[in-house]
Amino acid sequence: MATLTHFNERHCHKWALLLRERRVKLNQALTAISNEDFDKATCLFHEVFRGASSGKHSDPGMAGSLLYHMAMVTKMEAETRLLLEELCVDMPDVTEQLKRFYGDFASDVKELTKLIIPLNIEPQVAVVKAGLSTNEKIGMFNTLNEKNKTVEQMLTDKNPRLARNLEALFKNWSQNIVEMRLRQEYETIKGFLTTIALAKTVGLPQLTDAMKCVQEKFGDETVNIALEVTLSVGMRRENLQTIMLSDHFINYEMDMSRLEGHMQFLNCPIYASHDYVSKKLGTKEDVASLFCTHFCYAHAKAMLNTVLPFTFKLWQPQRMATDGKCQFHLKIAHSPTASRPEKFVPLILSWNITRKCNLKCPHCYINADKQEPIDELTTAEAKNLIDQICEVSRPLLVLSGGEPLLRQDIYELVQYGTSKGLKMGLGSNGSLIDYHVAKKLKEAGIETVSISLDSHIPEQHDEFRGVKGSWKKAVKAIKTLRENGVLVQVNTTLTQQNYNQIDDIMSLAEKIGVENFHLFFLVPTGRGVKIADISPAKYEEMIKKTFVKTTLHKLNVRPSCAPQFMRIAKDMGLNMSRWIRGCIAGLYYCRVYPNGDITPCPYLPIKLGNIRKQPFKEIWFSSEVFKMLRDFNTLKGKCGECEYR
Repeated sequence: MATLTHFNERHCHKWALLLRERRVKLNQALTAISNEDFDKATCLFHEVFRGASSGKHSDPGMAGSLLYHMAMVTKMEAETRLLLEELCVDMPDVTEQLKRFYGDFASDVKELTKLIIPLNIEPQVAVVKAGLSTNEKIGMFNTLNEKNKTVEQMLTDKNPRLARNLEALFKNWSQNIVEMRLRQEYETIKGFLTTIALAKTVGLPQLTDAMKCVQEKFGDETVNIALEVTLSVGMRRENLQTIMLSDHFINYEMDMSRLEGHMQFLNCPIYASHDYVSKKLGTKEDVASLFCTHFCYAHAKAMLNTVLPFTFKLWQPQRMATDGKCQFHLKIAHSPTASRPEKFVPLILSWNITRKCNLKCPHCYINADKQEPIDELTTAEAKNLIDQICEVSRPLLVLSGGEPLLRQDIYELVQYGTSKGLKMGLGSNGSLIDYHVAKKLKEAGIETVSISLDSHIPEQHDEFRGVKGSWKKAVKAIKTLRENGVLVQVNTTLTQQNYNQIDDIMSLAEKIGVENFHLFFLVPTGRGVKIADISPAKYEEMIKKTFVKTTLHKLNVRPSCAPQFMRIAKDMGLNMSRWIRGCIAGLYYCRVYPNGDITPCPYLPIKLGNIRKQPFKEIWFSSEVFKMLRDFNTLKGKCGECEYR
């Protein structure tokens, strides 16, 4: 139904479109309940409150929308506060103009909510209330989520009061979303009017310099607050980008062979708000474009830096405030020292920097042991390899072993890689990580650490790892790393012994602050050839269970070394964009062994060269095996026919 609004409806009022669509689904759910079709009602309930993916214009659900508008309130408040602090000036008086333009928006809201919910709060009252602290936002979410759980249980029980409670729940979420949208717009208009006033009082050059000085702080501060709330209410880090773009229509394209693409914004509520005010006041373009030029870019960069585990280059070839269009171009793992643009460059590079290890894991593919290492790359050779890698790309470089912390120069190598612009990771058994080690790793620049955990039962983990007490040390390492602000991933290798423990292991990981859970399916290489494998039928069953658990746990759950998982994910109707296509060995990934040998993968131990004899760039681009792995037309038989190749 078309509605005449003051502000551009497409740009400024997607929130209302989403609520209208959810209102339709809610009505369908109520009809399903009256027809006693509780399965359909449950599906619709999840779409309304948890969200639904529909290509480029996905709905983040009530929870996602509320989080987005909360984050936007924080973002727009920060604009004004940081500018005034940097310029050391008082807030200019914009009261009358703010009342005028916010009044126009409030009028839109009253009109747009008529067919959705009765508005039980006056727009002027919504914005004079004290702003919510981070803890208050988390508390609001938790209260609403508890009400969600109550209604979910009523769905399961087919409770006769279900319809009434579902209607009340919808109104409760909607009222909070509308209130946050009002506060968001109030702060947006206030911030823009403040910018216009400051341009007159301090001058455009000084105002521009101030924006340049605070733009990075603006991006980091606003994204970190949004992330804290996101994680605290049980959403995943990877969902932050989707949530923060929930009020936009976006054309998104990515060329995975070149690891680059763009996001084209077809609408923007901030732009539309600024545009509406600018036209009414006759504001000059050089002032009107300031926010988009400095703060939007800084916010986008900080957001991507939070959700992407890789380095990237971001630029903005088109800006909404100058020509009505906005586009961000993104290149992942970009290295400024790369000689020429190439297809297929390393996105992740794993480097076994030592074979020495203090545990005795029976599945170890590299046959690590306690013997003193022979023929390992020296510190100088290791740094030279990092330099060579940067001539191709800037991947996530994961240092593993053996146990990498047994290498004396580990902190020096982490620090050197960080100084070259690489994101540095570590794969460890956790036995050597205390507070001092965790602090040193963080100071050296480590971004993420993977800790192996193969059972929620200490004795079983210890037996599998071959050393008593290793479970206790691994769990302590995870907690200590989190205390030092290091992102932690738990790696679990699926075996016959822990097959029925995966849910318990995930619950343990979640409880101790882990965000990412990586389930490895055993590939019999190294000492792993002696372990009895799990049947294909059991693997398939476990993959299905793993996918189901992605909605039950806060963890970001991913399987590895499971070629059938793409097919299963599609069969289960899951959003395929969450999963990297097939095997990435040779495409975006390779392995470096302690002596400098290069192989596509530890489970494809074909030596393709050695960096002591050939430059890394030459091996990566010239190896015939790598070339074959990148040419899907060389696949024959069933592999050649597979739609997931």
